[in-house]
Amino acid sequence: MKKIAAIIAIGWGCCLALPQAGAAEWKAEHPVRIVVPYPPGGSADVAVRLIAEKMREALQQPVIVDNRPGAGTAIGAIAVAKAPADGYTLLLATSTTLSIQPLVQKQLGYTNRQFVPVASILTLPFMLDVNKSLPVKSLAELVGYARQHPGSMNYGTLGNGSSNHLLGALLSRHADGALVAVPYNGAGPALLALMRGEIQVYFDGIPTSVARNASGDFRGLAVTSRERAAVAPNVPTVYEEGLPDLGLSIWYGLVAPAGTPRDVVARLNAVVNAAISDPSINATLARDGAVPTKLSPQEFGTLIEQDAASWKKAFQASDLKAE
Repeated sequence: MKKIAAIIAIGWGCCLALPQAGAAEWKAEHPVRIVVPYPPGGSADVAVRLIAEKMREALQQPVIVDNRPGAGTAIGAIAVAKAPADGYTLLLATSTTLSIQPLVQKQLGYTNRQFVPVASILTLPFMLDVNKSLPVKSLAELVGYARQHPGSMNYGTLGNGSSNHLLGALLSRHADGALVAVPYNGAGPALLALMRGEIQVYFDGIPTSVARNASGDFRGLAVTSRERAAVAPNVPTVYEEGLPDLGLSIWYGLVAPAGTPRDVVARLNAVVNAAISDPSINATLARDGAVPTKLSPQEFGTLIEQDAASWKKAFQASDLKAE
């Protein structure tokens, strides 16, 4: 674990300096591609498509969203790690990609050293959802019910090492290991499985949970933020429910292949920050429960380091093992 932490620290300690005053501003000369390591339709995909449209306007070039899901975001990450460091290929990275996967995968296929932070987009808490037929109305009742029905309670994940996999493992630990992980290739299939009763529990990003909770498709028991979400004021927090170790959120942001020129990173950072500052985009992200985050590349690197430390602590407390 110490070695992993050192690699993360080294990875974000390089290539972060902004260009000196007076340096020429980079201008895109052909389309920019953002690789999204998730299927279309999930909260990550929706957020990046909002940003991509504003980037297209600012760069005066097409900004293509390229969905490459699979292997807990590793497929998309590997593709970008191998891409030219010229600013034309970016990765929508998340806590799963750079904080969690290095903990749970021994043969990951990429390292954090292969990327440089470009711009943060948002931070996002989870909502713990359960199938509406499950006879529980609180997190404590869920833990008790799972203990009474060991092996018959399933929780959805987006693959080994995904953020909801780790959260589910922590929850299962409170229930004496009674919950069984079931992987899905995207939030859409996992939510459909939850509605069908194929799984009983799923930690989902708030944006894709709020409307379906309101329509009665499933029931939200808790959110992982410290304060209640404004978009779901009747749903208590995991802190209120007495399980503060589940109080974890994720970040979304853009990273580029290591070695990307400083002026390119600076220009892309400015473009993304301007998009986040756009009132319509800011309101859309906030309305869905996300917290828009406008940071410099250096600040984004610090956020990644701090996030990695939080997930490492959670990993050490869970029953998961590196594969």
